[in-house]
Amino acid sequence: MFGWILAFSLAFMRTQCYFTEENYTEESKMQQPTVVIAIIARNAAHSLPYYLGALERLNYPKDRISIWAATDHNIDNTTAVLREWLTVMQQYYHYVEWRPMDKPTSYAGELGPKHWSNGRYEYIMKLKQAALNFAKKRWADYILYADADNILTNPETLNLLIAENKSVIAPMLDSQSAYSNYWCGITPQGYYRRTAEYFPTRHRYRKGCFPVPMVHSTMLLDLRKEGTKKLAFHPPHKDYSWPFDDIIVFAFSSRASEVQMYLCNKDRYGYLNVPAKPHQTVEDDRINFVHLYLEALIDGPPMYVSRYVHVPPKQMEMMGFDEIYLINLRRRPDRRERMLWSLYELEINAKVVDAVDGAALNSSDIKILGVDILPGYNDPFSGRSLTKGEVGCFLSHYYIWKEMVDMQMDKALIFEDDVRFQGNFKRRLMQLMEEVKLSELDWDIIYLGRKQVNPAQEQPVENVRNLVYADYSYWTLSYAISLQGAQKLINAEPLSKMLPVDEFLPIMYDKHPNDDYKSHFLNRNLQAYSTNPLLVQPCHYAGDPEWVSDTETSTLWDNDTVRTDWRGSYKNLKGGTPPAGIQSASYKDEL
Repeated sequence: MFGWILAFSLAFMRTQCYFTEENYTEESKMQQPTVVIAIIARNAAHSLPYYLGALERLNYPKDRISIWAATDHNIDNTTAVLREWLTVMQQYYHYVEWRPMDKPTSYAGELGPKHWSNGRYEYIMKLKQAALNFAKKRWADYILYADADNILTNPETLNLLIAENKSVIAPMLDSQSAYSNYWCGITPQGYYRRTAEYFPTRHRYRKGCFPVPMVHSTMLLDLRKEGTKKLAFHPPHKDYSWPFDDIIVFAFSSRASEVQMYLCNKDRYGYLNVPAKPHQTVEDDRINFVHLYLEALIDGPPMYVSRYVHVPPKQMEMMGFDEIYLINLRRRPDRRERMLWSLYELEINAKVVDAVDGAALNSSDIKILGVDILPGYNDPFSGRSLTKGEVGCFLSHYYIWKEMVDMQMDKALIFEDDVRFQGNFKRRLMQLMEEVKLSELDWDIIYLGRKQVNPAQEQPVENVRNLVYADYSYWTLSYAISLQGAQKLINAEPLSKMLPVDEFLPIMYDKHPNDDYKSHFLNRNLQAYSTNPLLVQPCHYAGDPEWVSDTETSTLWDNDTVRTDWRGSYKNLKGGTPPAGIQSASYKDEL
């Protein structure tokens, strides 16, 4: 009996032990869906290092990604850049298909590298179809199309799009203008149609994933969906009669296959370059892309070059100026870094000047420097006195003028560190300064960025395009200054009768509306001009979440206990009107 009980117990323990081990076995995690990324690049050597860098940084397992890459008809270094990157990266991705075509460098009937002939449209359709066939043949779950100047700066883009569970979906990309990678309306003939929904979507006043008739440039296709089996880029659908264009052909295919396209703007996903015009060159496209890069530095997320592509160093220059100054507070390293990267991309060689930090000045320091306020000066809106931030700003500019005079510099260019460069900045400025030279214009200061008060009153300068006689203005974002201009400003002895520097300059060219202020400066003969349109604007305006002002948000120049901010001044607002009851000749209209 005892033996039987012992045998039963041992058998039960073995059974219990076996089932216990089985119950605690954990299942492995599901692998993420497989994705093919289609890279189709032509004359894109300027954008590829950033494009490829963004692909590297996608937060998605590279062993679940296959790369299908093609390039053709190049007159630049596109093939070499792609080959260099793929040679290194092929070890990380699941599979790489590489289809280079070095010759010819142009299409038959093509007027230039940015001209889209029917032959070019047909070839790009065939390439996109080949990528789609490749993805289907490899049983990929998704295919991501992304043009070579579409920079996916958000590393979560692929995960976010997959999570939306749509057959065809595009992330809304930002550009230098209103342009983006979707249409909200399409005509019965297949052309773009303006709609009321476009701008609220583009500016993210409404957010979500919205059905649209067209997405292009960057889009994700879910190849697991039944409807996507019929989608095609080439040949066009048998009933197709719309314009011969790859994005319109695919939109028609989606409509014929009853597959709804979607646009998602819930997050910031990245950037796309505004397409060059047919007559423009690859160099024009490169300059346009530089502007896009500068915008990304401000609005974020920024672009980063690939770690596996060699990018030659920039050729820095002075653009004909004796010195180019960048004024920056040491305690604002983020601004300094952004501006230095911006100037580097523009190939402008600038000297960083440590701004005088008004917040670090005490009353004794200010007196030792010989600073005293202009009698009777008060801010025209708030009624407050001068701030320490405004003192520091004035001194920062003053010391540059003084260095110019001491060093006998013929002309200099000055930037503050909150500048947003406008498109084609460098080329436009150099053309302007060449025309100023040829016209033998007698000039002291040329504003590149400012707040115009009475733009309708400003007259154009003869024989110099895009230049006007400056009227009353605010801000000293950026300006060119001549030696004689700097000498005039120094000779006015402004430190002993100080007011904000952007009030002082209009006094010196005799356009300030306050006669009492002007009476303290007898020689008001500064020759002041301004670019029109302006070449720079502020990065941000008062009220924007990212806006910071060290001149407005400060303390009074002679009383550290009185704090100031912009809300009483309205000097840095973008447009709008002052609250009821506040009137001033110095109110500034929208840039």
